[in-house]
Amino acid sequence: MELQCDICFANYDMEAYRPKSLPCGHTFCKCCVQNPGLGRKCPTCRKDLAADPDGLPDNILAIQLIENDGAPLRKRPRREDPEVQQLQRGVDAARKVVDALRLAVPKAVEALNRQLDMSVAQLRQLEEALEQQVQRRAGGDQGSSPEQLQTAEQMEDSLRLLTTNNCSVVVGENGSSWKASVQLSESSDILRLLLLQLRADGQLAKVDGIPVSSSASGYVGPPMLGILTIKRTDLTEGNLKVDEIIRAKRRMQNIRSIRGLQGEGSDKLLRVVASHSLHVEELWFSGEVEPKVMEVVQKMTSLKRLFFESLENHDDYPDLPSQLEELTLNSPCEQQLDSVMRMPGLRSLKIWNYFGANLTFPPSEYGTLRWLGVCFDPEHKPTMLSLIRAHSSSLQELLVYCGISDVELDGNFYLPDLGQDLAACGLVHLRRLVLYRPKFVPCTDIAGCLIQLQNLRGFLPSSVEVVCDECTTSVLW
Repeated sequence: MELQCDICFANYDMEAYRPKSLPCGHTFCKCCVQNPGLGRKCPTCRKDLAADPDGLPDNILAIQLIENDGAPLRKRPRREDPEVQQLQRGVDAARKVVDALRLAVPKAVEALNRQLDMSVAQLRQLEEALEQQVQRRAGGDQGSSPEQLQTAEQMEDSLRLLTTNNCSVVVGENGSSWKASVQLSESSDILRLLLLQLRADGQLAKVDGIPVSSSASGYVGPPMLGILTIKRTDLTEGNLKVDEIIRAKRRMQNIRSIRGLQGEGSDKLLRVVASHSLHVEELWFSGEVEPKVMEVVQKMTSLKRLFFESLENHDDYPDLPSQLEELTLNSPCEQQLDSVMRMPGLRSLKIWNYFGANLTFPPSEYGTLRWLGVCFDPEHKPTMLSLIRAHSSSLQELLVYCGISDVELDGNFYLPDLGQDLAACGLVHLRRLVLYRPKFVPCTDIAGCLIQLQNLRGFLPSSVEVVCDECTTSVLW
């Protein structure tokens, strides 16, 4: 039987990894106890260490086991019947299923009641809007607001989901997967309600213009997702060969994504794309993008995913397209950050290297953002925390660019109070916190990394997984 330290997972020994008992009763190795990153607190229960780390007593029972080579008290290990073990696992799983359902069913009923109340309120709004529109038309006044028309379209989509007859589902977990393609019957209402709830949460996206087949092999034709990739051969001294790209009809056919866009003339190519009704949903830029190019991007109404880097110290950029669902933005200006708060369908957001004045954001009125990645230096930490708080009601995963100590990168991205700061943000739905490390500074301080993760874990609910992106170590091992 091997005894291991719960922090560094090294086997206890009689030297550097000698087991030490803390006043609170927890045990860790001598190496981890003496690590200054521990902050003179127990990483498990966060109680202060009253004694000096060097004066902590040994764990006598662990020492005796080490001296006896870890021999257990029972000399003959008991052999379990494989069928008994499988049934026991089944009983344990069944208990967890029952407990999970007891928690989930009331929450599901509550969520469906909220959905019903919301639909009733939207019905009343649309009835009033219809009556007012009829009166305005009779008097020659202007039409309805875009918000009312958007609500009408959403209700039409909801009706389609509640009356759909075809559904395909793929579920994957820990190497296992389940797949079903079914014809929905009158008894499948619970699945239709789930689809409606997923759409309300922003996790079920509508894809326009793509035919749906009743079988996986029913579609015959060119790829539904065409990608136009800009290569080095498409550039001459920094100028994009727009005419040559357009003449290559096969490259422009059915494009839904443009990747690696760069060079002088990028705005011209995007104007051609917009004028020919090419339904581009994804746009990746390579390198910094000038404001004149973003003026064209702003008018691309089909765009859903955008990845680009702004020029530093430029505040003449236009607002970003409000219909975006995924956005990666490097070196944003203040106006661009403000426009992010006006995106009702935004689900994934990555903000890197903001250098402007610190900003304060109001709580999001949409509550649709599920994933947020941030990279801010300590000077702009107030802006980072304000952005996190603004989306705290909906965030499920948070990625933070953070160093292990103040030695890395001269401490420019070291956030020693991150745990306390996040605990004060009210992240009620957070499931996972990921610490993103500099790729050119490998995470070699494994012990320091684990202590940092453990300290963060002490400030967050037990349901939140805390991991390092570089070494993929988890405090839930």
